[in-house]
Amino acid sequence: MNKKWATTLLILIIFLPSVLHAQRWKLRRYEFMFGVGTSNFFGDIGGTSDDNNAAGIKDIQMQYTRPAVDIGLRYKLTGDMALKASFIFGTISGNDINSRNDNRNFAFRSTIFEPSFQFEYYLLPEARGYSSAALFNRRGMINNYSKVYIYLFGGVGGVLYNPKPLKDFEARFNDNFSKFGAVFPVGAGLKYSIDSKWTLALELGRRFTTTDYIDGYTSPYSKHKDTYYFGLFNAVYKIRTDRRGRPILRNPYRRR
Repeated sequence: MNKKWATTLLILIIFLPSVLHAQRWKLRRYEFMFGVGTSNFFGDIGGTSDDNNAAGIKDIQMQYTRPAVDIGLRYKLTGDMALKASFIFGTISGNDINSRNDNRNFAFRSTIFEPSFQFEYYLLPEARGYSSAALFNRRGMINNYSKVYIYLFGGVGGVLYNPKPLKDFEARFNDNFSKFGAVFPVGAGLKYSIDSKWTLALELGRRFTTTDYIDGYTSPYSKHKDTYYFGLFNAVYKIRTDRRGRPILRNPYRRR
């Protein structure tokens, strides 16, 4: 083998695996996710006893953290950008006990349903995670998995809610308001790829809304709309795609 061919072969050995792994996301462009999580509400009922609430962080009342479940579908635009449709159902609650409105003695609970569309940008994307050609396991085979990806997201959607008054709030409750509002989710997530099919994901997002009635009450001194947080833990299944980028929903090798 002459020097020219040896150099060409060396270049292929070094760079071809990087190219192939960098494009691996195209083989599984769709992802289906499902999981559980927690919800925390920030409105006119409950909160900290201190007016200085550190941009809402001190308003978190851990005893009123409630469960949430979600399902979603993600479509990868590129190796570092994706679109996601998400559907989250949860419960929220709040109580004036130990808040700056402790003497008012209001409390509530509510169910919420949030459908939304989100854009994700990966700071540590899958394309870069697979870009190294020097990742080998003990058997000498390229190890493409067990990677961590970090992303930011933002989006738009809606929130349906149905507050129920508790304690002294029952006598003051007026049900004459809309039970729907627009919502704008923003946050960050972390994904851990187990293998070619499965990923685990942890996501924290704040929801800014256009309504002040998720808790069923708006204070005359209120300066902000209601907001809430979702912390979600998801299992993510990567769906195979064909050469045209369409999802493959059945095993092509299964006998009919």
